Amino acid sequence: MWEDEVSCPVCNSMEMVYPIGPKKSSILIIGEAPGDDEIRDAKPFVGRTGTVLRTELGRLGIDLGAMRITNMWMHPKTDNEKCFQHCFTKAIEQAQDRKLILLIGAGTLKKFCGHGVEDYNGLLVKSNWLSAPFVMASVQPAVVWNENGTLGEVRFVMKKFAELIEKEGLL
Repeated sequence: MWEDEVSCPVCNSMEMVYPIGPKKSSILIIGEAPGDDEIRDAKPFVGRTGTVLRTELGRLGIDLGAMRITNMWMHPKTDNEKCFQHCFTKAIEQAQDRKLILLIGAGTLKKFCGHGVEDYNGLLVKSNWLSAPFVMASVQPAVVWNENGTLGEVRFVMKKFAELIEKEGLL
């Protein structure tokens, strides 16, 4: 398993950020790349995005800790295509046997589905890379701190996500 890698075998980055959450969870959340907080703690979604996710899902009675969480990159992004392919392959491995996958952010949705997130936020999408029955698109939750970002966009997708979890009995 790639969590045994001390450094990236392609670029030798030591700033590894591994998946967290139950390995057998039927739900996987995939972000694009770790931020400074994630790199410091070596865990995905512990920074601003994670704070918004925990808060908004918690409002809906859902524990983020019950889900598997990873990124498309397992360390800070680089320009090395071989490195990206290694990380991307690891994210796809994490997606195996999941029932619901939430793709967070424009870059993640673009790579997995070929779509822009602005037109698909909160909607189910198809991906040639993922075999889960349900794949949902989400804006980057940290958008709430952007000048033009709104909490409404994030709450919309989190509500849809929570409704699907409940309807399909995924937690």
